[in-house]
Amino acid sequence: MYRLKPRHSIASEVRHIVDKQLGLAVRKLRATGDERSDDAVHEARRHVKKVRAVLRLVQPALGDIYYTANRRMRAATRMLAPIADGRSVVDTVANLQRRCSTRLPRGTLASIRSVLLECAARIDRRAEIDRVLPRAAGILRIGRSRLASLTLNARGFQAIAPGLEKSVRRARKAMKRAIAHPTADAYHTWRRRAKDLWFQMRLLEGRCNDSLLADQRGLEALDGCLGELHNVVVLERVLMKEALIARGDAARCLRLTHRYRAYLRRRAATLGRLVCREKPRQFVRRIRREWDSAKAADPAAKRRARWLRAA
Repeated sequence: MYRLKPRHSIASEVRHIVDKQLGLAVRKLRATGDERSDDAVHEARRHVKKVRAVLRLVQPALGDIYYTANRRMRAATRMLAPIADGRSVVDTVANLQRRCSTRLPRGTLASIRSVLLECAARIDRRAEIDRVLPRAAGILRIGRSRLASLTLNARGFQAIAPGLEKSVRRARKAMKRAIAHPTADAYHTWRRRAKDLWFQMRLLEGRCNDSLLADQRGLEALDGCLGELHNVVVLERVLMKEALIARGDAARCLRLTHRYRAYLRRRAATLGRLVCREKPRQFVRRIRREWDSAKAADPAAKRRARWLRAA
């Protein structure tokens, strides 16, 4: 389970989580060529993103090893991105079809979906020729072995407090930049920052008496919205680059994607302001209170405290 368990040191829990997530990612990277295997590639990227989130959480206590490990994880996820994005865009076409089934000629979106599936198949064939999956798996295996003995130079909440505050600050900054300057890159950066914070809330849940559910749900909804927005942008690029359908139908489809994109941006702004309403230090202080409250209520912790006082 992706959470820091109570009654264990932060360092040992981080080692266990990193090892497990990278092991799962490597096992997912078997083969490409069909929808099921491409879903596995998407899941592998998700496991690696979880590793990057936990490393960012403890980055100040981790030291210089973080930078080498993060570069390695980033390289692997970028290699796998085209495979995962191909299928995600197909799903976005289905969402668009449900929203505007009466606004395009029958079969237009179905034709787009069919061509996108063929594009995804071409990407899979190219990845197989280039041995993308074995290369990515090799990078992750090296990272897994290098991180097997990681240590932290801080303990308890102090091991995660600076990293958590930095994550909140980066998420808020990325949100403000995306809303003020709504480019595709700005929203994509916001999504990465929001996903980091969401995964970190999931990590801390076990140490905070299951009190972070509202934070998790808000960040999960924001991540879903920003992820769909990214897919819409990719779809628009494909529509403008590839001669998928008649020019008039393509123009009508692009108008619909523009409206859908505008709706997703408004929804993301609403969700973002809710989940980032606290300033970074206020956010960390609240998590610290929940952490301390859970620790005080832990019977094992109480027994250890009595034993220490008696000694």
